[in-house]
Amino acid sequence: MTKSLHRLAIAGAVLFILAVAANAIWQFEKTLKTGLLVTIELAPVDPRSIMQGDYMALAFAIDRVLTDDATHYKYAWLNIDADQLTSLHSLSNNLTAEPNVIAVLLRQHNGRPSIGPNGFFFAEGTGAIYEQARYGQFRIDAHGKALLVSLLDENMQLLAGNKR
Repeated sequence: MTKSLHRLAIAGAVLFILAVAANAIWQFEKTLKTGLLVTIELAPVDPRSIMQGDYMALAFAIDRVLTDDATHYKYAWLNIDADQLTSLHSLSNNLTAEPNVIAVLLRQHNGRPSIGPNGFFFAEGTGAIYEQARYGQFRIDAHGKALLVSLLDENMQLLAGNKR
């Protein structure tokens, strides 16, 4: 392979990687702007990590009712009430078309199924604010991808302007 062909191959690979990254960012931004806004109850867990800095480990009340056989499913179907608060409807390998039900991709955390991310990072020294978190607000796209956008207290009030 000649030097110019080698350089061209490297440039093509770099452009491909940048295009894939730009598309992923665009998809996340689109979900944050247009995804369905839902609220999911949190389950309390330890709020700090020495290795990663200030963050709150997240768990969800819905996760506690998911059994080990949930690992055989791709989606958790969630009921949505008038306040956009969710509860588990059922598990499925398909997206849903039912009214007031949304499909959320299941994730795996330490071999257990979960409906959301396992952590929320915050600015150093602001941990006391987030100890009050009782709910997470998510934007969910048409394919079930859920992105955490904010944390709420027990009165469903935004904590410390943490909205993304």
